[in-house]
This record gives sequence, C-alpha cells and structure tokens, in this order.
Amino acid sequence: MNKWFKLLISIIISCIGLYYSFSKVNTQELWVNLSSANIIWLFFGSILLIITVIIRAFRWQIMIKSIESVKINHLFSSIMIGYFGNAVFPFRLGELLRAYSISQASTIQTTTAFGTILTERLIDMLGLISTMFLFIFLYPVSYESSQFMLFAVLITLAGLFCIFLLKNNQSHFFNYLIKFPIFKNMANIVNSIIDGLTSLPDKKDLWKIIFSTITMWFLYYLITWTVNLATGIGLNWIGVGIVLVFTSLAIAIPAAPSAIGTYHAAAIYVLTEMFLFDRLASQSFAVLLHFVGFIPLISIGAFFFISSSVRLKDITK
Repeated sequence: MNKWFKLLISIIISCIGLYYSFSKVNTQELWVNLSSANIIWLFFGSILLIITVIIRAFRWQIMIKSIESVKINHLFSSIMIGYFGNAVFPFRLGELLRAYSISQASTIQTTTAFGTILTERLIDMLGLISTMFLFIFLYPVSYESSQFMLFAVLITLAGLFCIFLLKNNQSHFFNYLIKFPIFKNMANIVNSIIDGLTSLPDKKDLWKIIFSTITMWFLYYLITWTVNLATGIGLNWIGVGIVLVFTSLAIAIPAAPSAIGTYHAAAIYVLTEMFLFDRLASQSFAVLLHFVGFIPLISIGAFFFISSSVRLKDITK
C-alpha cells in the first residue's frame, strides 16, 4: 500500500475521532473548564510521565546489556527523540529515529537497535494486556470484547515465544531465512534485527524487566489519576483504569501523529458511554489527559532532537 495513501487513511481516522469527540462542543464552556483545572496536579502528572521514560531507559539498558553497555542518559535522550518523532512525524518514524539516535551514541547498529525496540513493544503489549485484564475483570465487558482481548493475549504470547525460540536457534533460523531471495539480498540487515530481537537478558535480570514494566504501568495509572484530580470529574479508581486501557489501545490505531482524535474519542467514549459523565466534562478530561501525555514528551524530545546530530533525512534516504 502506498505510504501516502496510508497517511490519508490515518488522517481520515483522526478526523472521524475528532468529529465524534468535538462535533458537539461549546468552545467557550470548554475553555472555562480547561482554564479552571488544577495546574499543580497536571504538573505532577507531567513529572510522573518523565519518570516513566527514565524507567523505560533503565529497562532498555538491561535489554541491550548483552550487546553493549550504554549510558542511561544516551538511552533517555534517544527514547525522547523517538517520542518526539512519533508525535510529530507520520508513519511512526519515531521508532527509527530512536534506533538511529542510539546507534550514533554507541556501536550498536541501527537495525539491531530497532530489533530491541520491537521486543520492547511486545513487552509493553504484555503490560497493557495485564492491565486490561485487571480492570476489565472488575468492569465486565461484552463477549466480543473478551474475545478480542483473548486474541491480543495469544498474539503477544506467540510473539514472545518466537523470540525465545530465536534466542536459542538464531543461526539456524538465519541460515533458513537467507535461502529466500528477498532476504538474501539484505542478509546483514536481517541478522542485525534478529540480534536485536533476541537481546533479552539472562534469567537473573528478567525480574528487573518485569518489575520496571509493572512500575511503568502503575505510573501511567497515576498519571491518569492526576488528570482526574485536576479536572475534579470524580472518576472512581476502576474508571481511571478503564480510561487508561482504552486510551492506550487508541494510541495503537493508525491515526495522525500524537493519536489526534482517536485518543480523545477513546477517553470521551469511556466517560460518556460507560460511566455516564457529562459530555463537556468528558471533553475537558480528554483534552487535558492528551496534553499531559504528549506535550512534555514532545517538548523535551524536540530539545534532544534539535541538539543532536540526528536528522529526518538520515532515516528516510
């Protein structure tokens, strides 16, 4: 599929999300609600978000330890550049920017770094699914939703299982793969990606990855809770978890950068349809949650991106 057609589809999806979210909005009342939010809680939520990036950098450091020992500050800046790229540029270019950025600060190849990011995304998905099961169990959903969750679990577990198989049979898999012409011409790239995918640490360090993942998702929950407190909407603790699950799923939808529209639609749907909150209050909550979840990352990421040697042309040429 042509990349520009994909971009068009993603923009249309975002427009649909924006229409659902704000087609019935009183801008003056919305502004009053936004301006009356507690700034201290929003600031606290932003600080928690930055802490999650530090923890993510620590987790990434453990994951790539078998490849190379990289300083935490280099990993932190690369992750921030990646967030900036995903939030500003189309086609999820942030992941490639992140991989290229860390390759400039170490001897790790871009393709190998990208492989570790793919593994990290699977671990993130497992964290999301665990969070999903926890809160959906407390708030029963339809049969169709439960089937979707089961499918997501199976896909994620299958992906992790394949990575463990690759880790023990990497050379055999690589030799089999390069028999195909399409892979033979880019054997080095394929091998580097496999190196990244199979960079999981030894069992003694695995608990650190598990603990850091749990900590990150707990902080994501607290960030959503700070917006709940800032707006005074009065969402209960189960509702906060449901919003977290739905907005996290919305980020995965192929929409415009920063999940514009889809993120807001997910939050507003949960608040108005599942917990029966007023639409204006729900719109305010969605806007502020999106602000806290994206603006700090974009701002800090932009600083690191501008001050680094990384440029968009480096990954698009």
